[in-house]
Amino acid sequence: MLSNIGLPLVVAFAVLLGDSGSSYGASKADPAAFERLYLAVGDMPLGDKTSRFDYQSFDPTTHRLYIAEMGSGKLLVFDTQAKSLVATLDGFPKITGVLAVPELHKIYASAPGAGIVASASVALGMAGLTTGSGKLIILDDRSLKEIARLPAGVFPDGIAYDPDDNKIFVSDEVGGAVGVIDAVTNRVIARIDTGGEVGNVQYDSKTKRVYAPLQSRNELAIIDPREDRLVERLPLPGANHPHGLRLAEGAGIGYVACDENDRLLTVDLSSGRILDSQAIGRDPDVLASDPGLKRLYVASESGTLSTFDITNPSAPIKLGDVFIGEDAHSVAVDSRTHRLFLPLRDVGGKAVLRILEPRQ
Repeated sequence: MLSNIGLPLVVAFAVLLGDSGSSYGASKADPAAFERLYLAVGDMPLGDKTSRFDYQSFDPTTHRLYIAEMGSGKLLVFDTQAKSLVATLDGFPKITGVLAVPELHKIYASAPGAGIVASASVALGMAGLTTGSGKLIILDDRSLKEIARLPAGVFPDGIAYDPDDNKIFVSDEVGGAVGVIDAVTNRVIARIDTGGEVGNVQYDSKTKRVYAPLQSRNELAIIDPREDRLVERLPLPGANHPHGLRLAEGAGIGYVACDENDRLLTVDLSSGRILDSQAIGRDPDVLASDPGLKRLYVASESGTLSTFDITNPSAPIKLGDVFIGEDAHSVAVDSRTHRLFLPLRDVGGKAVLRILEPRQ
């Protein structure tokens, strides 16, 4: 069911502080990092508190930010220019991944099946399953109405778009597979067994390959998107449960975040060689990058945001760790304004979108 918000919420430019909203720059690791790296734009209301947010996706053509409110099974649509929540879409059992593809006028959302929990014990018990009640839900970005609801395994999570082959790839984290969808016909065309739990998934336009970390194997899976098959698994020395993934545009370089030893690995996608390894915030999750500013951001479950200069993609320079707020594990970027968006589930009893602006 779709529910639109008729009246925009009042924009809160002041920083909201509550029991679970610690003040900016409160990181014990680098207490001066916030003032050095960021300006606080403010906290924008997202409605009542929720139990968890997950991925976000920014559409630069409409200035809309799509936010997965996993805890309540809703997809939030936020206008970054008006700084207001313009729509709340419900009807999802849960919602984890989200990806806006402006050229297709489509929004893709991954919805795990009802009752499925992504915990270590459940993952171990379900590894290798090829069926499940998880769905990939496709929406029209103009009407915000549902186009299709496709089977996506046990626990669909990350989503990637391959414009060269007109395909969508969805990581089934618990099911140990990557699903393939025809972006034109909106049909499932393949399910690729990875042999292990899958983290995020990304397409690289330089190597023409799809990449996905295999959490339970400490490897990086490489998929040929034309043949829809897994062609190689690269070992990731120094990795412990790699989950997050971001690729440097046009560089053939991948950044892998490991959530059990809190390391960011820089990987040469052609050779599989580990070029760099650095400490990041505890329990990292979502990564985002700003190609214009040459920045990489790693958000963590502990609320710490790690910032890197990737002017040289092969050798990221850490600029600092900043505590953003409890559970601030999701980050998105508007590469035109360079603003960062981090949804917080509970700040004084309300959910907010914390917006930062980097000091350049």
